[in-house]
Amino acid sequence: MPTFSELVRYVMHTGIYERSREYEFTVKYLMPLLVLPRPYRKSIRILDVGGADSRLSKWLAEEGFDVYVIDIREDDYGNARFIKANILEHEFPSEYFDIIVAVSTVEHVGLNCYGQRIEDPDGDIKTMEKLKRWLRTEGLLILTVPYGRPHHPPTFERVYNPTNLWRLQLDDMDIIERRFYCYNPRDPHNFLECTEQKALTTDAVMCVATRKTVKYV
Repeated sequence: MPTFSELVRYVMHTGIYERSREYEFTVKYLMPLLVLPRPYRKSIRILDVGGADSRLSKWLAEEGFDVYVIDIREDDYGNARFIKANILEHEFPSEYFDIIVAVSTVEHVGLNCYGQRIEDPDGDIKTMEKLKRWLRTEGLLILTVPYGRPHHPPTFERVYNPTNLWRLQLDDMDIIERRFYCYNPRDPHNFLECTEQKALTTDAVMCVATRKTVKYV
């Protein structure tokens, strides 16, 4: 079995900027699944939202989980079930997934970036509504988004803060853990853990693990 660090390097595929922190956070919650016997893993249904440029869905499928990945871009997803679609146009059944992962994706949905042909200023809100509906009750949602001070044009990504955090609709979710990582001027590809107050003053990322406690229809 690979070490935690080896697995993070493989899964994130590219280690630029905040990616290493985001995938450390994500893998921390997924790696414990490997204690499950392989015959049982196929009963765990996982959705990777915006999975291009990582090997997360490929790794999980290799480990025997029932993995879906939705993205408008093709990539090496291995044996995961790839759905080439804009999430705003696609539907899954309610309560369908045990785990949903969205690493640096929700903030881009509906904006004029990554070749999206659908522009919707409320793309993030609509995406979160879908993710919460698709996740089974007591299921796990892992979410990472930009936080603090914008460093890209607003046509590329939304950046969250206490004023607009409502758009992610996390108030009725059980927050398991929330961490912030800030830009490190000495090493831009190695963001450092920081407080929320510090994150608000700079280029930062928020990583959240949540549990669904209410059924959505």
